[in-house]
Amino acid sequence: MVDRILLTAIATEFDVIAGRQRARQIAAACGFAALDQARIGTVVSELARNIFNYAGTGTIAFAIGADDARPQLLITVEDQGAGIADIDLILSGRYRSATGMGLGILSARRLMDHFDLLSGPGGTRIIVGKYLPAQAPTVTAHTLAPIIASFKTLPTDAALSEARHQNRELTDTLAALQLRQDELMEATARLEETNSRIASLNTLLDDKAAALQQADRSKDEFLAILSHELRGPLSAAGMAAQLLQSKTVSAERTTQMGALIARQVVHMSKLVEDLLDVSRVSRGLVQIDTVPVELHAVIAAASEQVQAAASLKLHRMAQALCATRLQVLGDHTRLVQVLSNLLTNAIRYTNDGGAIEIRLEAQGSMALLQVTDNGSGIDASLMPRLFDLYVQAERSSDRMGGGLGLGLALVKSLVEAHAGTVSAASAGAGCGSVFTLRLPLYLQ
Repeated sequence: MVDRILLTAIATEFDVIAGRQRARQIAAACGFAALDQARIGTVVSELARNIFNYAGTGTIAFAIGADDARPQLLITVEDQGAGIADIDLILSGRYRSATGMGLGILSARRLMDHFDLLSGPGGTRIIVGKYLPAQAPTVTAHTLAPIIASFKTLPTDAALSEARHQNRELTDTLAALQLRQDELMEATARLEETNSRIASLNTLLDDKAAALQQADRSKDEFLAILSHELRGPLSAAGMAAQLLQSKTVSAERTTQMGALIARQVVHMSKLVEDLLDVSRVSRGLVQIDTVPVELHAVIAAASEQVQAAASLKLHRMAQALCATRLQVLGDHTRLVQVLSNLLTNAIRYTNDGGAIEIRLEAQGSMALLQVTDNGSGIDASLMPRLFDLYVQAERSSDRMGGGLGLGLALVKSLVEAHAGTVSAASAGAGCGSVFTLRLPLYLQ
């Protein structure tokens, strides 16, 4: 027996966000713990996004059903699109798509207790289910009706509210990932030692990627970027593992594939470290050592860090520094991190052979530090939220620069921790940009 709770339509981007929020609300009403609420919400969001991207419109139906007298929350996602191509490859986990199609279906099957899929030229129907917690009170469509009726209409800023909620989920997941870094490095060492351990490590890496998908939906745009960044090294590692399973592979080829996998693991570890850095700053765990710091030394150290990247793109790096040795109270390491992030940002969004300038001067009681480039510039619509988490990534539609878009958010947090401010200016696309830091001078 199946009792429907709620039916919602999918036709816009807002509907995808609303579907996720409704799924989480209903899961909470059914007695699911926070982790399962996040999993159910993620599954609904992924499947709803498939509808929006590939069919245009569809529906999500929530119901309470029973399987062998055990109640479960059933969710039916349905559309009348052209159907899903390569469905057998997707379900086997062997399908690789540049658009991400198939990842949501695999996540739904992995995260839920029940999974049923029917797809053809007339449309697609996916039914997923999660058994209700054993300790939860009796839940029926009748008992849930008052709760469903009490749901308020989602506000127009639901996307921002959802992003904040998902950011909290991501922060919790990152804390768990931090505890497992030793395990990942140990697995990497085993990977380099024997061919048999390569397959085991590849499975572990897939689990890590799946874990990121389960709880890191801070923004739909951010998740798309994260998926893009991880898919490359995972695919490369998987390909190498398959080649190493061949009985005819040579010793030289084995060494090459092992080195390739090690590089991909280092790349993924760097992505995780960037996420952990954001987590530490957002939770106030970054300690700022306030000692007199000379800004000329900060500029020299940051310039040295990015010199290789600038040389690779044939950039002209110039400096216009005041003769006075300006000092501020702060943390030398963190200030170098701030400036190197701004310089890296300028290098990334400036075409080969471009010009980047660092300017330093005193303005009253403040030190003014500017990074100017003649790169791609910043669209005016992006400027108000440029320093928000994950927004920087939107500046490049082709994603050639890479990264997760966390640099400017880190810059803002660290500068404010030094009692300073950071701002950006640009005349528009193709007109370059100027980032300005203002820090209180240390006057002896």
